[in-house]
Amino acid sequence: MNEASSPDVTAPAKSARREHIPLGIAYMIAATILFAASSAVSKWLVGTYPVGEVLFTRTAVALITCALFIVPRTGFAVFRTQRLSHHVMRSVSQAFSQTFLLIAFSLMSLAGAIAINFSSPLFATLVSALLLKEAVGPARWAALLVGFCGVLIVTNPGADAFQIGALFALGNAVLFGTVTAGVRGMTATESAETLTMWQLTVLTIAYACMLVLGFRMPSWFDAGAKVARFDWVKDR
Repeated sequence: MNEASSPDVTAPAKSARREHIPLGIAYMIAATILFAASSAVSKWLVGTYPVGEVLFTRTAVALITCALFIVPRTGFAVFRTQRLSHHVMRSVSQAFSQTFLLIAFSLMSLAGAIAINFSSPLFATLVSALLLKEAVGPARWAALLVGFCGVLIVTNPGADAFQIGALFALGNAVLFGTVTAGVRGMTATESAETLTMWQLTVLTIAYACMLVLGFRMPSWFDAGAKVARFDWVKDR
């Protein structure tokens, strides 16, 4: 057989990220629905329990649940990465983002806080264009700006939107936008399992430190509500 014409069976397969836009849209819709339900539960819980306790319970239960599904399949190799600093920076940004959001829930109406949070795609697009060098056409910029104007109309900045709670909500929107762009950039080299486990591990440690600021033993019903919060999936 001619060597030149024989296939090279030892050649490594070319790895490239595959785009699944319809599936990605479906996941985003599902995450948005779960986030809406989680936000309502969070608004209710922070009226009784410290913010740090609510956040720690959510992330600790999420870490255990995800580990039960992921670790038996991948082993602790799921934590193997060459981008440790990126994982830490992303998780720290996420920790502040979620903390700001729950503080906003405790200080203002749920509808106002969520409306301000809808400005996060604008900041995510800015970060993607500046740091990830992704092309953003005029049509997308126009849609984002129109959406941001809609946020301003909903929040009614001439009334009580510029209260301290709104500033925390805006801080969450900015940080969440950077987290979204960061995840997009890291998916080129990191698996969804690695992204999930590193984030939940760092967040659980960070929120455990916040327990010293306050802890209240929850009732069985409230404990179930804390466990049932699933907004940790929204940025997967």
